Amino acid sequence: MTFERFTVKARRVVVAAQEQARLLKHSHIGTEHLLLGLLDVPDGTAAQVLHQLGYDKQTAQADIAAAVEPGTKELSGHIPFAGRAKKVLELALRESQQLRHSDIGTEHILLALVREGEGVGAKVLAERINPVSRIRAAVLASVEGAQDPAAGPWPSGTPATEDTLSTAGALAGGAPVGSHHLLEAMLRAENSMAARVLRELGVDPDAVAAKIDELDPETTTDANPEEAAARKMEIRLVDDEVHLILRDPATVAAAKKVTELSGGPIRGVGPVAGLFVPLWRSAGQLLQQIRRTLEPEPEDDDGSTASKVAKAVRTVLAPRLRR
Repeated sequence: MTFERFTVKARRVVVAAQEQARLLKHSHIGTEHLLLGLLDVPDGTAAQVLHQLGYDKQTAQADIAAAVEPGTKELSGHIPFAGRAKKVLELALRESQQLRHSDIGTEHILLALVREGEGVGAKVLAERINPVSRIRAAVLASVEGAQDPAAGPWPSGTPATEDTLSTAGALAGGAPVGSHHLLEAMLRAENSMAARVLRELGVDPDAVAAKIDELDPETTTDANPEEAAARKMEIRLVDDEVHLILRDPATVAAAKKVTELSGGPIRGVGPVAGLFVPLWRSAGQLLQQIRRTLEPEPEDDDGSTASKVAKAVRTVLAPRLRR
């Protein structure tokens, strides 16, 4: 399980969930521990939403104590995620993509917890907050610019479908999922019917990837401003400087106006430095993500959607990055 797209607060939730499992002497991190972890980050959107709905950490502790027996042995070292907790973290990515957000925050973990529906975390929430759909409504109301294009639940699908959708979302990154992302994801889905049919018809995944890179999505119904701008970006290393180049007309026009108003280049000096911090952080995260793709650390292939997605993304991205 990788957490590069998780916000700082979302990562704090995961750390807090592990600590809650340790305190309860449980050998796995379950959905109940994720719920406690969410409430352990009081400045996160999830905790704030739950507080607005009258649900706090003390109530959660009482509900969980009534539903789950504590363990008997002290634990040390890493505590693994239980199956349902893994599912929640995978669904958090889906929730982020559905709302067209670039990162996974505490609000997405909360939405995923409710959406999973069968874990202890979801069940204790449903007993206190009726109907439980109020949680989703409250999250959407609290998140600026949130869009919920699919108000109903996602259609159920086979494991291959789940893997394909998750891989397509990962390939799209922060942009909307396009049909070309779905096509590549289908070709890379291990043991799927779609991949088998296409390959038996002689469709070569590498040839498809090359054609996708060759064609311009702006001439299709998959056109979207995010990907159009991203396709014009470039990272260069010039001596000891990293140059982040943006060529899309809207950004260039904005930069011209800012330069005109400021009278020259803008540097991160004094309080201005704070304005540069999000860009610096995002650039660092992007470079680390690319490095992990090119030099992947050994990971346990546990058969989960997350590990399958990571493998497929490396397969798709690594050849492009080495060109």
